[in-house]
Amino acid sequence: MTNDFRMLPHDIEAEKSALGAAMLTPHAANIVFTQLSADHFYRVKHRLVFRAIVDLYRNGEPVDVVSVCAELEQTGQLKDAGDQIYINDLAAFVPTAANIGFYVNRVRELGTKRIAIEELTRIAEHGYEEISTADDLVSATEDAITRFRAMANDGDVIEGFSTLGSFIDESDEDHDWLIPGVLERMDRVIVVASEGAGKTTLARQVAVQLAAGVHPFSPHTRIPPIRTLYIDLENPPPLVRRKIRHLVNLGREHSGWDDDRAWRWTRPGGIDLRKPHDQHLVDRVIAESRAELVCMGPLYKAFNESGEKPETINGQVARVLDGYRERHSIALWLETHAPMEQQGHRSLRPMGSGVWSRWPEFGLAMRKSKDNPNRVHLERFRGDRDERAWPHHLERSSPWPWAARWDGGFPVEEATSA
Repeated sequence: MTNDFRMLPHDIEAEKSALGAAMLTPHAANIVFTQLSADHFYRVKHRLVFRAIVDLYRNGEPVDVVSVCAELEQTGQLKDAGDQIYINDLAAFVPTAANIGFYVNRVRELGTKRIAIEELTRIAEHGYEEISTADDLVSATEDAITRFRAMANDGDVIEGFSTLGSFIDESDEDHDWLIPGVLERMDRVIVVASEGAGKTTLARQVAVQLAAGVHPFSPHTRIPPIRTLYIDLENPPPLVRRKIRHLVNLGREHSGWDDDRAWRWTRPGGIDLRKPHDQHLVDRVIAESRAELVCMGPLYKAFNESGEKPETINGQVARVLDGYRERHSIALWLETHAPMEQQGHRSLRPMGSGVWSRWPEFGLAMRKSKDNPNRVHLERFRGDRDERAWPHHLERSSPWPWAARWDGGFPVEEATSA
């Protein structure tokens, strides 16, 4: 072990420039107020000046050399802060208040590193004490990391945060359609059905058709092809290969097809999205396939049951899926089974937890027709969150397995031009 002394990270000139700029313009004062804390400053006298600036700004008072000196004098801290001469020197030192962003980022970056070093050193020393336990150290380290992350990111712009007025004054963007009139980027769809209703076939068909640039509910309509990923968590690879070969060959007949656009991942044993290892695997296949739509199922095999409440387990999985959706800007098409029949009735709601009835934008239920064995009715287990041109029924067809039908002779063209 070496005995050399290393200076803790800091930049006195950046600290002086940040405080000096805050006393020159209201804009700079606002930046300092919102993005720094007293702990970010290395010099004690700079912490005192910062607190005086914060108190003045918070109370709506002007922030300048005169007001800061008066505030420090009133609290009895002017001498400890370097006296009036030092405060004047701060304002004169800053090259230009226009560079306030650089000064503040520099102070925040080095201050956070310094505090991290000091805190982790304290935790390490505590580890040598006989009274400390491993759990104590883990807990203290996790708490410290949370504080460091907050200090490092507090000044960052919060994405999606604004007044309602400025929000509605922005121009509306066009729909970012994956299926024109039906499915938009980042939508969440859950399809629930009884066994053998054809929900898995529908998911495979949607994944292949979109990769080929074919509208799933209007096969004669060409749309921009997108990248798709089909994740099968139940069936063995040979079975999936046999079932999907016909679909892929149909897709290859279209000019929009490219083998690099359509991907699959088969895990017949399922995964557990509550475990970091499996979370990372899914994140990798989404990233490496560069998917825009992920079709996955059955949902119940995306996690393992445990002693916790179903709402807790399913809520955690939903948050993981939302994380993929946000990071990769993907739409999610999930399939799941309906609960078993009770008292002669089969409820077409997602099996396992009410979380999945609340979670998606579109909750579709495929109910087998009593009159036509080749038809399923496309019902809802929850209300749609937006108006879309979903078909009312699906019928067994050829060459594609499912064909869309609308009540009242609703033209397919209207559905695809919505």
